[in-house]
Amino acid sequence: MNVADKIDRNKLNYRQSTSAVIVDDLGKILLVQKMNWQDNEWDLPGGGVDENETPSEAVIRELSEELGCNYCEILKVSEQIDRYEWSDELINQKIKEGKPPFRGQERNQFLVKMTKGIKILPQKKEIKAVKWIYPREIDKYCVFPYQLNKMKNLLKEFDIRVET
Repeated sequence: MNVADKIDRNKLNYRQSTSAVIVDDLGKILLVQKMNWQDNEWDLPGGGVDENETPSEAVIRELSEELGCNYCEILKVSEQIDRYEWSDELINQKIKEGKPPFRGQERNQFLVKMTKGIKILPQKKEIKAVKWIYPREIDKYCVFPYQLNKMKNLLKEFDIRVET
């Protein structure tokens, strides 16, 4: 029996997290591939909100830690919170790693620009790859459940055209 089978997920909280739509001068957006993901799994950069930290502070810190982006400016904050459930398998994995169990994640989402150059230095222990893509290519990279629809809505909210 899995550890998560014994946990009432309705009693678990959502992990507070962030994500950033980073746009370059050509209108491309930055996607990241986490170290433990499959080759076709991509998402926006970002990460967890630490205790006593605001989501805005967290997204700037995470971009610095994971991508070496030390000159970022938040342009917009999304009205949409990206909430999703974690699988029992992932909950079990987190418990085995000694991490607190969460039922899923709630991500505050931001539109961010780099204020000095666009040099990306991915953190090797967390980020396997980074890729700049045109918004019209997003269909190829959103493979998680509901990810494509959420991404298109977010880009629309930030006035980023997805169509060619």
